[in-house]
Amino acid sequence: MSNPENLVVVHLSATAVYAVIGQIHAPDDIRILGLTEVKTNDFYQGRIIDHDRLKASIKQAIQEVEDMANCRVHSVWLSLSTPQLLSKNSSGTVNLGEDPISVKDIVEALGQAKARDLPHDYYLMHHMQQGVYINNESMAVDNPIGTYADTMTVMYHLMMLPVVSCRNIEDLFRPANVRIDHMIFDAISSSEYGLISDEKEQGICFIDIGASTTSVCVYKDNKLIFTSCLPYGSNQVTMDISAHLGLSMIEAESIKKRNGTVDILSIDPAKFINVSRDGAEDLTVNMHELTLIIEARYREIYKEVFIELDNANLLNFIKRGVVLSGGGSMIKGMVSYSKRFLGVNVMLANTNDAINVVDNIDDEKFQKINALMKQPGFRTAFGTLLYSQSEDFRHNEHSSPDALYTSSKAKGFSNALKRLNEFLKQWL
Repeated sequence: MSNPENLVVVHLSATAVYAVIGQIHAPDDIRILGLTEVKTNDFYQGRIIDHDRLKASIKQAIQEVEDMANCRVHSVWLSLSTPQLLSKNSSGTVNLGEDPISVKDIVEALGQAKARDLPHDYYLMHHMQQGVYINNESMAVDNPIGTYADTMTVMYHLMMLPVVSCRNIEDLFRPANVRIDHMIFDAISSSEYGLISDEKEQGICFIDIGASTTSVCVYKDNKLIFTSCLPYGSNQVTMDISAHLGLSMIEAESIKKRNGTVDILSIDPAKFINVSRDGAEDLTVNMHELTLIIEARYREIYKEVFIELDNANLLNFIKRGVVLSGGGSMIKGMVSYSKRFLGVNVMLANTNDAINVVDNIDDEKFQKINALMKQPGFRTAFGTLLYSQSEDFRHNEHSSPDALYTSSKAKGFSNALKRLNEFLKQWL
């Protein structure tokens, strides 16, 4: 791109607000101008715990990233996870006339899908096209605009939130004088960052284990076919350790990160560790006992994922393989335990070399941005930047009512240019 675009992403997690400004040079060349993390516990399991405090955290994050990037933020892409998410595969069929398929027809198909499957008290947060079938043909196409046909059926995956929840989320950004351009389920962002095209093509189950939620996506033939968000995460592991061993939450989190593992086969039952405690006597903990506590919670998380996949008739799909992401997947022994428990190939999500530090900045700022970029918590925000430049998003935009305005504007410009050419021909 000759004039790169700046795009701002905010990611709401259970532990922090992440803000990132990326400079888009190409879909596979995005350079970070600024990024920041503001710690907060006020967005837990997709619910606002303290509205005013979370507003202040978002405003602080936006101000900090503006200062680092030396630019003004007017709008953002927002990624989040919430168990309030309602997802469904849907479709819309349009009878066509003599004109070729246009943006208006695609928008009409989405309108039909919404009329069929969007509850009256829900808002369509995001949608993804799964393919377009022309004249009941068996093979789908991605972009039918300009094609002649009698009928067209567009397949969609709809992701919906309660209207009241969306209003509350939008209100969080008003003190910062920032609007939300797009709201994205964070597992889509994470999978855009952590999956390769071949995995999406062959079929993959993507499981993002966060602090308070576990988000699931299933892809096949490069199309999103399933999403879900469960109210369970790695914080439940910390709470289990705290309850079973009589530790504070801070002490339990520390022992989980320092000594915890989910792989019981890797533990010597005779091994003990000494836990230092503030204001109390040291505690001796058996590693086998600690691992049993941790393993039990991860087993429950996987069982809940199994139930969701079974309800969607996708249980056999997990046999194609699983990719893990999120802070909860970073505990020791996670891959070996998951392979054994699930009985399939399990991998951690990839890193993505399309995200780099912006050029032409001083060395001190370069070092600061580069150090922050290595923190796993920013990967979801980076994935949102990547998704904004993806073919999936471009196809989805054809369904958006805003596409009618864009199409009309472009058509008007084309007609004006045509009239100007005709006028010049008369006088030259």
